[in-house]
Amino acid sequence: MLCDLCKKNEAVIFLEAIGKNGKKKINLCAACAMARGIQAPVSAPNAENLASVFKEIEEKEAEYKAKNSRLCPVCGTSLSFIMDTGTAGCPECYEVFAKEISDSMKQHGIDFSYTGSMPKRLSGFRNALTDRADLQAKLDEAVKNENYEKAAVYRDFLKALERGSVADGQDAEDENGK
Repeated sequence: MLCDLCKKNEAVIFLEAIGKNGKKKINLCAACAMARGIQAPVSAPNAENLASVFKEIEEKEAEYKAKNSRLCPVCGTSLSFIMDTGTAGCPECYEVFAKEISDSMKQHGIDFSYTGSMPKRLSGFRNALTDRADLQAKLDEAVKNENYEKAAVYRDFLKALERGSVADGQDAEDENGK
């Protein structure tokens, strides 16, 4: 049985408290018990230590339930699953859980966006949108470097691309008789 606090180590201390809300059992590993001042054999542990451990476990359970109750509306993946496995269910998960995923990445020392290359199967993929983005980036770089001749050429290419896209759409409508 795993420790109720760290959820990693095998539990070696098993405690049970009876209170107003009924029985409450907790299982602790040696490291978590020692960190909270509870040592085996537990004959008469400090009541304050036990109360704080039970409270800590209740808080962790409430946090876990809050994470489990939030689901991606597209694929139904829970936030706790994403945090536990590091795997999102679909692209929409990144939008729904953006803050939590970002915070988790920062905790692991990752605080930058992806700047890698396109997958090989998509490396030859081009369309008006990718061409426009590429030309816009080149235009921005030329303006930044104060190379206004190149910037004018890129600007003209962008205008031509936009006119071509609009013209293509109009031609398609004309062929359909609309």
